[in-house]
Amino acid sequence: MSTSKARNLLIIGVIVVIVALILTYPRFFATTEIELYFSDAQDQLLVVETRDVRRNNLYQNTIEELIKGPQSEEVGVTIPPETEVIDLEIKDQLAIADFNQELVEEHWGGTTGEILTVYSIVTTLAQFDEIEQVQILVEGEKMKTLSGHLNLEQPLEVDPQLIK
Repeated sequence: MSTSKARNLLIIGVIVVIVALILTYPRFFATTEIELYFSDAQDQLLVVETRDVRRNNLYQNTIEELIKGPQSEEVGVTIPPETEVIDLEIKDQLAIADFNQELVEEHWGGTTGEILTVYSIVTTLAQFDEIEQVQILVEGEKMKTLSGHLNLEQPLEVDPQLIK
């Protein structure tokens, strides 16, 4: 093959790669602004922090951002940072959020701490029109409670009284 032919093929190949990246960028890397609910400075209520999240796998990315914790120092963490999302699916306006065991094992406990953890998840997911309720699972199983204070056996809805 001549060098000019090889050079032309290389240029065409580079152009194809660039076009492919441009065409896939919006689908995989486009973001949308979402609301994450964290604890207020007094650890009594939920406050909102907005963040841009990738649209690809939006619900899971949203909860992963919640697990990362707040960006503001005036807002408190609600989920142990060791927690991971195993699965998150939506069925008939119900979000089923399955977490690893660290959600329970690393949780700091207390009635208010448990309520803020659970409702930070519920309120964050319920911002999406297609979600009205959230069922929290740990390792694929329903839990009676996270740390002894709040019944998690049934799906939960947003509690507006917990939002500042």
